[in-house]
Amino acid sequence: MNNFQEDYKQEMTYGIHPVMEAISAGKEIEKVYIQRGLQSQGFKELMALIKEFNIVYQFVPVEKMNRISRKNHQGIIAIISPIVFYQIENFLPGVYEAGRTPFVLILDKITDVRNFGAILRTAECTGVDAVVIPTKNAAQLNADT
Repeated sequence: MNNFQEDYKQEMTYGIHPVMEAISAGKEIEKVYIQRGLQSQGFKELMALIKEFNIVYQFVPVEKMNRISRKNHQGIIAIISPIVFYQIENFLPGVYEAGRTPFVLILDKITDVRNFGAILRTAECTGVDAVVIPTKNAAQLNADT
């Protein structure tokens, strides 16, 4: 088993309907891997949900899907995020209402997961209220982070 499978062993959801249910239930989805060539009606509904919730997705060949998981993925694998994400405009009013001035750290172009992890741990220890990260071209949140 490769590191990817070990890191995300219990944090994956497989199949069109289970992934749609996870999204609808408000699960924090880090990324959805979609097997190239899927065209069913269920797939179209899933893509509409993915776009509505602005979820990162990637079309990949079946070989990559099988490397990620040997389970019956039906061409769809969602990585459930261990972190809860918020839109900054929804988060900041709560900090102000608590009578505090927000302490926000904004990161850009941090691509090394170990550096990213060190920054996040330091932010936690120094009382940072929120860390703003880009949705693309950034280090992944995983066990190494």
